[in-house]
Amino acid sequence: MSSNHKPIFTFLICILIMSVSFYVAHQITGSIFGKARIIHLANYGGLTIEGIENFEIWRLLTSQLVHVHQKHMIYNVLSILIMGIILERKIGYKYTFAIWLFAGALGTLFSTQFGSPPWNTGTGASQAAFGLAGFLAVLALKRTENFYLILGALAFALIPSLYLDFRAVGYPKPGHTLSFVIGFIIAICFYKQHSSSLVNQRS
Repeated sequence: MSSNHKPIFTFLICILIMSVSFYVAHQITGSIFGKARIIHLANYGGLTIEGIENFEIWRLLTSQLVHVHQKHMIYNVLSILIMGIILERKIGYKYTFAIWLFAGALGTLFSTQFGSPPWNTGTGASQAAFGLAGFLAVLALKRTENFYLILGALAFALIPSLYLDFRAVGYPKPGHTLSFVIGFIIAICFYKQHSSSLVNQRS
């Protein structure tokens, strides 16, 4: 994939996350920067076990667009933007979309197992960000092109998130961990199939 490739998917998903999250925050609080209580987000696409049991599969996607804290949402969007631009230029929009969708959805679903109703609603784009980070981690280990840029993107996306995880619960949140592992596995599969298209060198 050419470095001149325009990362259209990354731009579109970041715009979509911001638009939906701001809209939902305004609907709930009257301000686009208002803090939305998580118990209200189930009515706006948040992921719940009950919803999945009722075959509301669309929640796997919409849950990644709504947030409790809008400042956290902006940080997630910036993380996805930085990592997504790098990845989409390297692997194309199809794989980038697959990481965002599957790592984000499964990580969000997994996170609902660690709370008590009605506060176990899965929300947020951080799981998808960890999925993208998992893929980038493989590229960093392989010392691919733009190695230092990849390290910078990983540091930006992971260090603040892990700090918040440890401050909140004392360990990386399970949903984040699973999403990272999924992104890592997708990267290994991609690398085995397309190793000749990735330049294994230091930037």
